[in-house]
Amino acid sequence: MNLTSALELTTDLVRARLGTGHPLYLVHALTARCNARCGFCAWNPDFYDPKQQLTTDEIARLYTDARRAGFAGVSIWGGEPLLHPDFGALVAHARGLGLATHMVTNGFLLDRKLDAVVEHVDRVCISLDHPSEKHDELRGIRGLYVKILSATKALRARAPDKQIVFVVTMQKANVDPATITRLADVMRELGVLGIWNGLRQEAATSGGDTGIDAYAASQEDLARAFVTLRSLKERGYPILNSMTHLDMMRAGPPVYRCHWPKFMLPIEANGDVVDCMHWGTRPIGNVKQTPFAELLASPRLRALAGAEGEACHKCVSIHRVEISEVCEGNLEPIRSWAMLRKPPVAEARP
Repeated sequence: MNLTSALELTTDLVRARLGTGHPLYLVHALTARCNARCGFCAWNPDFYDPKQQLTTDEIARLYTDARRAGFAGVSIWGGEPLLHPDFGALVAHARGLGLATHMVTNGFLLDRKLDAVVEHVDRVCISLDHPSEKHDELRGIRGLYVKILSATKALRARAPDKQIVFVVTMQKANVDPATITRLADVMRELGVLGIWNGLRQEAATSGGDTGIDAYAASQEDLARAFVTLRSLKERGYPILNSMTHLDMMRAGPPVYRCHWPKFMLPIEANGDVVDCMHWGTRPIGNVKQTPFAELLASPRLRALAGAEGEACHKCVSIHRVEISEVCEGNLEPIRSWAMLRKPPVAEARP
């Protein structure tokens, strides 16, 4: 995809949003279960009793209802989505409906679910925070780093055109220039794209204490890290962050007018429709009790898509910042989005 076609796709998405008046992309926690124990995670993996989670039939119905309402895709995450026993059937169902499918995984079970991922997942995002077994310590899974490398190679061999993205959560352990460069080298060697994100600020617990301060890097270290990333991107490394996002994060927590709720509808594993300004504490409703079409007409969703949501800029995520900047007329991020249409060519490390 070149810049022109990426711009056309973005324009089509905006027009579709204006036509439906509601979000167009599900962000669905397939399960709250997780096999990792990340100390910096904003979500407690035991937050929901598994008995409260949507059944497979309820999830399939959710995807069907979303497609009928004009949704274009679903981003599946968790917890760890590959722990769901019916993962393969559900992504096949979503893809069969015509939904674009995107998955975020820690990668430990990727080799076991490779058939379903190859056949039914359009884009695979894998968390990778360090270019060594240090990543195992950060995520609480022994052998995870080696598993990620081997599964990525297997996925790339079976699906050369698959969109694969490594997502780095920036923290004290990985913001030094040497670690960032080694991570970028790993991405280039494997032929995948890379995203660098700040630590999340939302809390999915009533107390709101996620303990991320113990992991958060200083603003001085973050500024240095984003300068390094900008330099690597200018040198041709496969970094998906736009120059806009890199520069805003270098300067400090980004200030922007948020348009993310206009396009994305987050739904928790138990069916809660998320109020992104009160994540995990004040759901808008639940798909078990309220028809999907009725939830889409919620006054709160309209408020989030309007002046109240636009006034918020607490999130540092690349996705929030970049979609908001494009909606404000800054088209620079679209150049980076265009990279998603063609996997980077792997090359040997110099």
